[in-house]
Amino acid sequence: MALARRRVAVIVVAGLLVVSVGVLAGVGIAAVRAGGPAATSTQPDPTAVLVPAIDRNVAAARRAVAVALPKRLGAPAPTLGAGSFPTPLPSHQVVGFLPYWEVASFTPDYASLTTLAYFAVNVANGGGFDESPKTDPGWVTFRSPALASVITHAHAAGVRVLLTTFADTTKVLHSLASAPTRSAARLSAAVAGQLRAKGLDGVDLDLEGTGSADRAGFVKFVAAFSTDLHRIDPRWPIVLNTYASSAFDSTGFFDVKALSPHVDQLFVMAYDMQTNDLPSPTAPLTNAAMSDALALAEYATVVPISHVVLGIPYYGYDFPASRRTLPAVATGRPVAVTYAAVVAAGHPPLWDPATETPWTSAHRGGKWHQTWFDDPVSVALKSALASQFRCAGVGVWDLGMSGGDPVITSALLGRSAPVKLPLVPAAP
Repeated sequence: MALARRRVAVIVVAGLLVVSVGVLAGVGIAAVRAGGPAATSTQPDPTAVLVPAIDRNVAAARRAVAVALPKRLGAPAPTLGAGSFPTPLPSHQVVGFLPYWEVASFTPDYASLTTLAYFAVNVANGGGFDESPKTDPGWVTFRSPALASVITHAHAAGVRVLLTTFADTTKVLHSLASAPTRSAARLSAAVAGQLRAKGLDGVDLDLEGTGSADRAGFVKFVAAFSTDLHRIDPRWPIVLNTYASSAFDSTGFFDVKALSPHVDQLFVMAYDMQTNDLPSPTAPLTNAAMSDALALAEYATVVPISHVVLGIPYYGYDFPASRRTLPAVATGRPVAVTYAAVVAAGHPPLWDPATETPWTSAHRGGKWHQTWFDDPVSVALKSALASQFRCAGVGVWDLGMSGGDPVITSALLGRSAPVKLPLVPAAP
């Protein structure tokens, strides 16, 4: 199965966040077990050797959560109750993204976080920031009193705050990769100025490219950026966002093995892994062409897994479907919906025992719809899986999509307190 990049465009419609996303897929465990292309191909499957580690860690994650998971497809989804996590998970980092459109309307649960990442200011062509109110509303919010209040409250709770810098256009990313030294100098100077001005604790690089044309140049850019920023202040951590499939994708934008030494953490965006032609989960735990378990097993072979944060979605996809039950085919493009919106819709959640994810089915507008999403149980399994792989922790896109549900927040923590990292004191 061909690899495609994660592509996100955010639209706010009548207060509902809708995310239009492409497929992120890969050849993996599901194809081997299902007798698909990887099973019949004459080419060896590089992921086959990972099956024992995946099975072992997934089984351990299930035991850690200690919820009776249905084995029948379409059975009622389980709930996270008082008996879940009989032994608390080891304390781990919890990273939460707060996008600019939620800053004034959503109050994070700071006590549950290690790090809050403000999303985002746009990177300009050749480095630096866009800074245009017309094209970068994130820049406007970044300079607002509302964000200043968020930073104050986060620091008071011992939560680090990172500035996310964002780009996903070929033009901007090629400008960084084609002149890595010059563009890194410009961006590091711009980032350093804002970290100092706002009293922030570090930077999150969300630079989402596709294809291999700029792969080598991007490594040079990140290396130069890291050197330049740490020359200004070595205490500022650098986090790099990568795709779930990036560890074994030798033709993709991210050369994970080469990039890892130049950053402090890799935030693995382990979502948008659905197949748009079929109603399917955006973040399957296992048994899919690309899944959380497969992604972590791959990353563990190429980078120090203790530097990896597993990204978890607080959203799912609503698929127009050919029928109420499975198997079904999608009769139109899926539309992303927040966890809060799924709960508000009130449809009884069902369970898929293969991918360990919930879904709902409803008739609306003359069509069947299947909505696949993550709930407290599936989030708890992901948190436990990250713990079994000994990752640094877990993170979510994005905090406001939860609707402030304390149960899904507790699933991230696994009955343990989040790791609190030292804040970076403001420079004199």
